[in-house]
Amino acid sequence: MACGQSVQAMEPMMPLADAPAMVLTPARLSQPQSEAPASVTVIDRNLIEASGARELYEVLRLVPGMSAVKVDGNVPTVAYHGTQARDSRRMLVLLDGRSQYQPGLARVNWNDMPVDIRDVERIEVTRGPAAAAYGANAFTAVINIITRDPRDISKHTLAIQGGNNGIRDGYASAAGRTDSGAWRASLSRRADEGYDEPFEGRELNDAKRIETLNGEWVHELDGQNTLILQAGGSQSRLERQQEAGVQDLGNYQQDPVQQGQRTFASVQWQHTFNQSHQLQVTSYGQYTRDVTDFSVCYRDPLTGQFGPGGGVLFSRELRELYLENDRDVGATFAAAQTDPDFANRYATLQAANAPFCAGSALDIEEERYDLEIQDTLQMGDRVRLVSGLNLRHDRVSSDSYLSGTYDNVSYRAFGNLAVDLLRPLTLNLGGYWERDRISGQHFSPRLGLNWRAAPGHSFRYVFSKALRTPDIYEDQARTNIRARELSPPFAANTEALLGWSPAKFFITQTSPGTLKPERIRSWELGYYGQFSGLELDVRYFQEALTDLLSHALNPFEFEPNNEGRVDHQGTEAQLSWRPGVNHLLRLTGAHIHTRVNKKTEGRLAARDSASALWAWQLSDNWGLSSAYYLANDYNDNVFERVDLQVRLRHRVGGTELEWKGVVQHALNKQPVVFQENRYQEDRFWLGLAVRI
Repeated sequence: MACGQSVQAMEPMMPLADAPAMVLTPARLSQPQSEAPASVTVIDRNLIEASGARELYEVLRLVPGMSAVKVDGNVPTVAYHGTQARDSRRMLVLLDGRSQYQPGLARVNWNDMPVDIRDVERIEVTRGPAAAAYGANAFTAVINIITRDPRDISKHTLAIQGGNNGIRDGYASAAGRTDSGAWRASLSRRADEGYDEPFEGRELNDAKRIETLNGEWVHELDGQNTLILQAGGSQSRLERQQEAGVQDLGNYQQDPVQQGQRTFASVQWQHTFNQSHQLQVTSYGQYTRDVTDFSVCYRDPLTGQFGPGGGVLFSRELRELYLENDRDVGATFAAAQTDPDFANRYATLQAANAPFCAGSALDIEEERYDLEIQDTLQMGDRVRLVSGLNLRHDRVSSDSYLSGTYDNVSYRAFGNLAVDLLRPLTLNLGGYWERDRISGQHFSPRLGLNWRAAPGHSFRYVFSKALRTPDIYEDQARTNIRARELSPPFAANTEALLGWSPAKFFITQTSPGTLKPERIRSWELGYYGQFSGLELDVRYFQEALTDLLSHALNPFEFEPNNEGRVDHQGTEAQLSWRPGVNHLLRLTGAHIHTRVNKKTEGRLAARDSASALWAWQLSDNWGLSSAYYLANDYNDNVFERVDLQVRLRHRVGGTELEWKGVVQHALNKQPVVFQENRYQEDRFWLGLAVRI
């Protein structure tokens, strides 16, 4: 087939929507964005592809007020109205309705999320508390990631890309239709070497390798019933940085390596009674396991030299002194100077006449089983109601964080009501009641008023409250770092030389079990307008976050209290312009004043942030897009970058090929949040996708 003939049959790179998009996330109701009780950002497939992003978290820089950076080496932090740099525990992330918020350590693990960016159809971001629709932990925002419907996929895809910094990615997907439905499946792999060397001669261990599997089957039982099955998983290998606290105690013999596995399966039944009444029943289970292994040779704490005296750090006697001295390390070693039991243990260790080295691990396994029933009812042409019940069982097992297994069962009920009081005025009322073993009973409300001043123009007022309940670790921590692999002769004579077996590091932390939920109180005034090919959303907001857990809560430093407070006040705006099928422009900006009473809560709070993305389909074959990102500043460091992508599509017989090249160029050499996170060189890669 001639090239000219084949190109004409291709679809546009950025097809225009047939009708204004509806949003589902803010109130669990499918409604026009102008009637939603929240500010909403929609990142559709056009924006995802135009951004040139390799990883899913990167496209969230297109959301006003959103921080999306790799703070801790190769671990992304994504936070709306960011506060703490390493903790993204105040935002809910959904993947096809399944919560990705993990109950053990209150985190969202973007690396292990079992989906590839090419499988995503759209992302809806509810900016502001949404606990009235999704419960505790929908604290500052909700990110709802929606994958592609297999009924909309007609081709198989094979894609590869590679570039500098060890970028090596691969992707394969297949899809098909049956007499009563459709299916899709994808397999992906991505790898890179992280940041550059932060300082001359110093390596930074932050390379990563991630594989994902994701599949879906849609079976249309009849005209009223649909069954949707999804399953998948991921596995990852992340090189982790050496902990400064451990470096003070000895030398790493093996750099930390974190290995993770995740699996999930879900089933959803959709039943349509009639056009005004639908029922949905969803159940899913998911399993996550993370283990970080490391090996260290420890110094003698009394002499500072390597030798058998390092073993006292894992002795029973030093653990007992630590507990007797109210977990004060300085007081513990002061008391050890005159303690006879410690002196005897130290003398026993000297007879070993060999350095003390130990391998340890930070481990955690998390399981979740969730059942939800949701009913959607349209009562006349003015009233819409969504209501439901939810039952969830979380189980977390960890030797290092919990010294055992802990279960938490929660019961929930929710409702969101939208009423057209007058034709131009819509009232949204929402509430979420829940009860669990950790935090007891609580209720999260929301009120929204939307006034459609003219066709295509609406104003809104939203008031909401939400909370973030302490995770299982924060509530039930009992840390123990075991010496799992000991050097000789300690391995064969553990109890005789160290006083117990298995031997444990002398520092241990225990949660008081009395922490309160974190709370947020928020209100906003907003405007949403639609013009010819243009959408504009502006938001002014005030947020008060109280009872925050702002101090460190790790096995080496543990300060559990609710003393933190953050106040946000600011303005956000987003603009999308589609003058035609060949052009796309997206602009976002945020200006936020943040007041904190704990310094750690301000490290990821950027006063000014912005993004701009422009895409242009030059011809049937060629496409060009460019993006600009700014955050001023993260921990006194400015993040500023421009990206450029070039795309070329053509056909060879019945096969479509797409080539692309992407360059990411930092406009300054400042580190990303922390000094060790530096890009000294541009990132670039080339890719090829084959669609059959």
